Amino acid sequence: MTMSDTQVAIIGAGPVGLYAAFYARLRGLDVTVVDSLSSSGGQVAHLYPQKELLDIPGFVSIDGQQLTQQLYQQAAQLAPHFKFNTTVTDVRYDEADAQFTLVTDQGELTAQKVILAIGRGAFEPKRLPNDLGAAYEGDGVYYVADDLQKFAGRDVLVAGGGDSAVDQALALEPIANQVYLTHRRDNFRAMAYTLDQLATSNVRMLTPFSISEIERVDEKLVVQLMGADATDSVVVDDLIVSYGFRSDAQLVEAWTSHPKIERQHCVVARTMETTVPGLYAVGDIAGYPGKTDLIATGFGEAPLAIHDILMQLAPENAGPLHSSGFTIKDGQIDQLK
Repeated sequence: MTMSDTQVAIIGAGPVGLYAAFYARLRGLDVTVVDSLSSSGGQVAHLYPQKELLDIPGFVSIDGQQLTQQLYQQAAQLAPHFKFNTTVTDVRYDEADAQFTLVTDQGELTAQKVILAIGRGAFEPKRLPNDLGAAYEGDGVYYVADDLQKFAGRDVLVAGGGDSAVDQALALEPIANQVYLTHRRDNFRAMAYTLDQLATSNVRMLTPFSISEIERVDEKLVVQLMGADATDSVVVDDLIVSYGFRSDAQLVEAWTSHPKIERQHCVVARTMETTVPGLYAVGDIAGYPGKTDLIATGFGEAPLAIHDILMQLAPENAGPLHSSGFTIKDGQIDQLK
């Protein structure tokens, strides 16, 4: 099954992938964005949506959720194609047709050029052991909580001991009825200033416990907690498991047309093209001497890749385009006279 044809396929809908999609559409290219997750934002939106980001150009401070929402809105106004819940399992290049085929779990997508914007690689949440809570996943048990308003007025247990778990609990405190935070150790591995906030909050801490059983009783979740010397239980409406995510950049090396990888980065030229002609890498997955892995760096790399693609696919459109010379209205780019 072939999903569609496109000029540029962007793998990854994190901040850099979203900006690459916007800029490619701005330059008139047909774009399809593919991501294995159910929504855009990548690791920023799903790992630390409430985390304060201080190194984004133009913002004194912005959290991960706000940033990725605005980037999605910026891209969506020019209507790129989005394919969520779609995992790329292989990328092949056909020299005769001069096109790539992206093999996914939802079918095949053909593209003239491909941009990798996968951060540190495909990732999935670390789940509770032994399929605990699997029957309630998405309906009481959550591994991604990107819309905190759904927990308004509810009793919520957050499980985890790192930054994302503590941030999640603190972000929920003013919204939920009661927030509990459980961890298998007494000490949390979070930033000092967030631990200070936690200490003065109304979040109830349940430590040191691991979750041993989950059952639904009268539309509530009864969560059994087990420690080395004691047991406990808590009745809540929702459980958010924040154990972190597993990331795997090695999947790229298994592709039929795979770029050279050094130290978990794709080796790229000044144009952001990898060792596979027509395949580009931007953001944290791209590597070159002096590279600093920042979102801001990726924002600068995307136009370099798009410009090189334009030079090959539509050189007549590859000249400079300045924002002072156009407006965007109803999904159309209008040149100012």
